[in-house]
Amino acid sequence: MKKDRHNNLIRFGSLEISELMVLSVIGEIKKVEEFLQGQATSDISLLSNNNCQLSSICNHKGQVMADFIVYKINEEFKIIINKNLKDTLIDELKPFAQFSSIEFKAGTEKIIGSISDQKDSCGVYNFNDDYQLKIELKPDTFVLKNEITSEEWAVANKFQGILFLDKEDIEKYRPLEINFDKLRVSFDKGCYRGQEIVARMKYLGIDRRKFCTFIAKDIFKGSSDIKILGKIVKIGNKKVFNAIVKKDLISEILKLHDLEEVI
Repeated sequence: MKKDRHNNLIRFGSLEISELMVLSVIGEIKKVEEFLQGQATSDISLLSNNNCQLSSICNHKGQVMADFIVYKINEEFKIIINKNLKDTLIDELKPFAQFSSIEFKAGTEKIIGSISDQKDSCGVYNFNDDYQLKIELKPDTFVLKNEITSEEWAVANKFQGILFLDKEDIEKYRPLEINFDKLRVSFDKGCYRGQEIVARMKYLGIDRRKFCTFIAKDIFKGSSDIKILGKIVKIGNKKVFNAIVKKDLISEILKLHDLEEVI
């Protein structure tokens, strides 16, 4: 399993992501696309067949209620979501879905995540110069090869600034606080719930904080100047995590002896 050049913390390979599940969005394809376009923060109209994109939904206050991956496959839209967020997503969307005769159906597919340096667009939801992140939907009989650990998968996402939320994060953050404005929000599409507030923060707000990925020594115990988001991943003798910090404190924070790098 080839390693990338960044801290030797990432291996190329695949794993089954057991905390995720598939929700098929059932309905006439054009109505489904219009429905998702009016609810999701990403631009669904840009999604071609057999491709996917990071997305989310907000409430009317612009707070993120759920995050997910939208996958258009075989001319059908599927939502890949944390099992703990499934009920919240359905509860938020159901009142609007019924007007378009749209339903949600849980799938049984295995969700396989892969890290590779191959230039393959199908299923890829993000990439950088070193590697791409993709998902595939496989039957229960699928057998993995070249398997990686959940920690390696989590680190690969964190290095690309991708934060996945859990149940305790519902209604706590707005997109600009957690890097969703760069990866999950389109500012060129039409309206969605919370769009006015999200756009106002983007264009009129003064952003004094920064979303970062930290690589720390295993002895790192935390700092009052670092607001950690999501889970800390322990891998080897290091800890990797996403956090929000004040921009004018970054140089001072880097002087802490148990921090190695801020991305």
